[in-house]
Amino acid sequence: MKIKNLFQQIRNRFNPQPEMTDEVAVKFLKVLEQARAEDWSCTDIYARLDEFVENELKGVDAERIAPLIHEHLDICNECCEEYEALLAVVENTKGQEIDSS
Repeated sequence: MKIKNLFQQIRNRFNPQPEMTDEVAVKFLKVLEQARAEDWSCTDIYARLDEFVENELKGVDAERIAPLIHEHLDICNECCEEYEALLAVVENTKGQEIDSS
C-alpha cells in the first residue's frame, strides 16, 4: 500500500466526506458555469472582438484559441449582436478598397 493511500484512508476515517448526489453535482456545475461566464466582462470582450473576428475570417479556429470569448458570446446577447455586426461589416467590406479622396 502506498503511503499516500494510507494517509487518505486515515483522513477519511476522521473526516468522512459526504456522498455527492446528482443534485449536489448539478448545483456545483451551475456554480462553475456561472463563475466561468463571468471571467470576462463585456468591456474585455469588446477589446478583443476585432481580433476574434479577424481570426475567424482567416480560417483560424477562433473558438479553440479564444474559448472564453466564444463562451461569453454564447451567453451575452449584447456582445453576440456586436460580434455579428462586426463580422457582417468585415465580410461585406472584405476585398473592397477604401477611397481616401
